Amino acid sequence: MRFKSILSLFREDDWTRSLMEMFDQMLVLSGGMFAYTTDVLVRGTADADPAGSVFEPDKRINALMRQIRRRVVSRLSLGSSRGEVPTALIFMNAVKDAERIGDYVKNIHDVTELLPAQPDRQLYADWLADRTARIDDLFARTRRAFSTSDDEAAARVIADTRALGRECEKAIVAITESNLTTRDAVCLALVLRFFKRITSHQSNIATTVVMPIDLLDFHDEGPTRP
Repeated sequence: MRFKSILSLFREDDWTRSLMEMFDQMLVLSGGMFAYTTDVLVRGTADADPAGSVFEPDKRINALMRQIRRRVVSRLSLGSSRGEVPTALIFMNAVKDAERIGDYVKNIHDVTELLPAQPDRQLYADWLADRTARIDDLFARTRRAFSTSDDEAAARVIADTRALGRECEKAIVAITESNLTTRDAVCLALVLRFFKRITSHQSNIATTVVMPIDLLDFHDEGPTRP
């Protein structure tokens, strides 16, 4: 059973609606963390509020994940209908991906502390700015696809995240063959790897809309290395 058919069964049910709202908030928070961190990394914006813009939102994401899990377990323990079990499994799977996105954004923030004392901002913009903008857009598109159970929108998210993941891998290979300084090469390669992981988890969330439960996270799986 796919998420769209399940969601239609419980659209008027408060427990499912509240789960949707909490999950959406997880993605909103991680998207905000990403925007703040990449502004620091790519644009050279001052890292003025790491606690309020990265670490506190990540704690909130973790708290929301635990809250969603508790509500799902409590709901099932009440002996709810068997039709709710697939919905519960999908939420348990999706919150894991949303939580991991927050962790990878924190990893990117860690990279900002490894940058050269006076980094070449144009260099980082050349390698990261376009990909940053596309991932930022994917946060909004993933949220919409999940919240509306839009098959076509979810399929586009999956296709675009996979394409971006392949680009990141190719860019990492190009960096290993470049004459960049060791510090710049390491920082760029780490960020691109974390970009790929973020898009992978966005894709996993989108699979809940278009795939049956046993195939979640495995939509059109194939090699992603160039």
